Amino acid sequence: MIHAARYSIIRFLPFAETEEFANVGVIMFAPTERYFDFRISKQWRRIGTFFEPLERRIFGDGIRAFEEELIRTREQAKALLEQGAGPTAAQWLFDDVVRTREALFRFSTVRAVMTEVPAAKLNQLFEDYVEHAFATPEYHEGLIERNVRGVLRREGLTQRYRPTKLGTGALHFGVPFAEVDQAGRVNRVIKPMHLAQDDPVQILDHGNQWVGRLRHLDRVKAMPKAFLLVVTEPPLDNADRHAAFEEVKQGLEQAGAAIQRANDEQGLLRFATAA
Repeated sequence: MIHAARYSIIRFLPFAETEEFANVGVIMFAPTERYFDFRISKQWRRIGTFFEPLERRIFGDGIRAFEEELIRTREQAKALLEQGAGPTAAQWLFDDVVRTREALFRFSTVRAVMTEVPAAKLNQLFEDYVEHAFATPEYHEGLIERNVRGVLRREGLTQRYRPTKLGTGALHFGVPFAEVDQAGRVNRVIKPMHLAQDDPVQILDHGNQWVGRLRHLDRVKAMPKAFLLVVTEPPLDNADRHAAFEEVKQGLEQAGAAIQRANDEQGLLRFATAA
């Protein structure tokens, strides 16, 4: 039997003013299967990398309290369903949990999905949205790009920085934010870059790809006047990953790029507003 399930992605949003969030779980309700459950991640490493100024205790204490709340709600929903109260009461509990709230943990818009096995679908959604089974450097860089665009929009700079292509002849590659003058010369570029992969070799491979591109731009006299890479970096407590990052960072800087952490909004603005 195919069941219609409703689900919402659980988001951790410690700094409301920046609107940056990390997906940490999924909650699901399938009325015809009498299924109400959730999965949540309490892993600090990914959260600590994304929200570097954040104290670990804030996330740890918050996620434990939030999980306890969800467990209580799940047990209430199961009791209602087992007592024959029907799905309406459980639906009310689901809607109440995922309502819009001002808190550390919030929920995405409720979405619908058809599935034969809700528990298996919940696991799949958790892997996709939280563990990022589909995540690539391009995916992570898309998240950074979204955050950069939000800052530029807030500061009224979206007309100044637009997508363009760098290079000459048949060899071009795109960047999402570039300041181009009336003569068509690229003056300033902002490029998101994910350099926090779990495998140090992947950090080297992805970073060195752009070292080569920057050197090519310099050789063909097409290097912008200023080039900012907005990067995520691995945690300091992982020596191998951080050593790979430092090696790549040095190569990128030698090739003419400036490096800025993805969570340094003031540094981004200093670059974006410079003449």
